[in-house]
Amino acid sequence: MQPVSSKWVPALTTDHGLSTKINVLYKGSIVAEDIAFLDGSISVDRGSEVRRSLALSIADPAQFPVSSTDRFAVYGQRLYVETGVQYLDGSIERVPAGSFVITNISGNIHTGPLSITASGLEILLKRALWESATSTKGFANAAAFLNYQIPAVLPGATFVDSSTLGRTTPLASKTWDANTDTWTTFREVADSVGCELFCDAAGTFRLVDIPDPTNVAVKPVWDVSTGAYGVMVSANMELTADGVYNRVVVTGENSADNKPAVKGTASITSASDPLYFGGPYGKVTKAVSSSLVTTASQAAAMAKALLAKYRAPNRTVALETVPNAALDAGDRIRVNYGAAALPEIHVVHSFSIPLAVGSGSFTINTVSGKADDSG
Repeated sequence: MQPVSSKWVPALTTDHGLSTKINVLYKGSIVAEDIAFLDGSISVDRGSEVRRSLALSIADPAQFPVSSTDRFAVYGQRLYVETGVQYLDGSIERVPAGSFVITNISGNIHTGPLSITASGLEILLKRALWESATSTKGFANAAAFLNYQIPAVLPGATFVDSSTLGRTTPLASKTWDANTDTWTTFREVADSVGCELFCDAAGTFRLVDIPDPTNVAVKPVWDVSTGAYGVMVSANMELTADGVYNRVVVTGENSADNKPAVKGTASITSASDPLYFGGPYGKVTKAVSSSLVTTASQAAAMAKALLAKYRAPNRTVALETVPNAALDAGDRIRVNYGAAALPEIHVVHSFSIPLAVGSGSFTINTVSGKADDSG
């Protein structure tokens, strides 16, 4: 969860208001500040190539762009969004909600409204193709490669490595042909060290560990509870076997570095886990191959990280709650259902942030609920 004051979380359980500010930027400068809008929402999804996307409605049809430099044109114009809480004393606290590239605008030019869709900054890397063959040679690790190449492709972009293995795992040699999209390259490099790569709410590209809901050392950032002073409105549960694996096998072989084939395996082995490998659930294996994996220890680490990802969809919950714009995908939350079920720890997978009153509900989709053993 993003850093907020001590007032933020308690206010969510009592009366408070919603405050959103949207600025338009072009060529790095603000061209319109705190624009008027009817409604809008931001979608945040760990499963999407572009983690954050924006839908916005503008009332004034005269705002439809007629030149390439107009504020809502699709030629590099960006929307920077902050949203948050207006406290009962009138003070306002907002957090970054995303930096977005406008990709489409449409609507009735006589009466309005105008509908705008915009995408997170990952879209700029998906659009960009390597102009010549590009290699990992000369880069010691994944973090070093990403830290150099992301700003090289997208000038002004910032990168932060918050992972465990991004700077400690040697990066094997691989070359991508010209006209390959750069975002595919960057994600492949991140995958090779068992990490996720995305652009965060502030517009920074981040390399992070894949969240593991079984890691009790990571504390929940928010308590989602039912009851008079809780923030939960409703909860819908689902159990599924679709796309759920209890074993991951990672193989790697790199002829460019003259490296022999390697293999790493991670399995759910605890008999108390209903998904354990070889138990009633069966032997359900996910096979992954990467030429960037060149050692047995790297293959094992990647398999362990991916197992957390591929076991996760087994148990999901859709929670309708009071909006919390500071929440982020990958956060761990404590879910207290009251008398309906025992408390559980969940990892946030996706949610949608309403930007105005009436812009829709705040529904959190989670994965891998597990019993809360904290007492």
